[in-house]
Amino acid sequence: MRLYYFLIFSCLLLSCKTQSGVKQKTAFNDDFNHRYDAYWYAENHTFGNNLAHFSENNAKVKDGYVVLELNDKKNKEKDYTAAELRTKKMFLYGRFEAKLKASDALGCITAFFLYRPNAAHNTEIDFEISGKSPKVITLNHWVDRRSHDKEIPLSFDTTKDFHTYVIHWKPNLIEWEIDGKIIHRTTTAVPDKPMQVIFNLWPTKSVSWAGSIKQAKLPTFAYIDLFKYTPYKK
Repeated sequence: MRLYYFLIFSCLLLSCKTQSGVKQKTAFNDDFNHRYDAYWYAENHTFGNNLAHFSENNAKVKDGYVVLELNDKKNKEKDYTAAELRTKKMFLYGRFEAKLKASDALGCITAFFLYRPNAAHNTEIDFEISGKSPKVITLNHWVDRRSHDKEIPLSFDTTKDFHTYVIHWKPNLIEWEIDGKIIHRTTTAVPDKPMQVIFNLWPTKSVSWAGSIKQAKLPTFAYIDLFKYTPYKK
């Protein structure tokens, strides 16, 4: 994920809320109609490329959605406050579906991805949306320090409405799907260790990727309407 968690493992020692090694083996759906803390928790950390610090106060359930907020309130050493939501449990393979609407603010990244905390090397599978290019989706996957990012042009604006994003993670195969259509697949560098599901909204230092956060209209929001997990079956 464009070095998203590269060199930040020291600030991601497993949270006491994270049940490392506990793998979710049954299907579950979350429509976020009431609260998110049955399966999820909000993070409180940052990393080098992030201009914000994540705060649990910036992830809320409202009107049947999880709302992730990014604002210009200073937070610890950062000039902005952002939001990140993580599953309490880990997953090994399966179908991961999310219905979400991305932020349209310059400088911001809306992401839905799988990630293994405290891994010796980056281990993740990503969907990322840049506020600068809302009609492009960035895909990536890692099992080491080598990025496999790929940009896919879309026929719609990811910030104008909700769309359904699916990661199909199988042994030796990853497929990325949007609104029922497979847009990319790979058999290279497929992770084989349990990972968390993560949603976040954050301002990046990379102006070429997302534009300048200084030109953004804040606060800005990303919305999650639904998440579904279906375990992998041979």
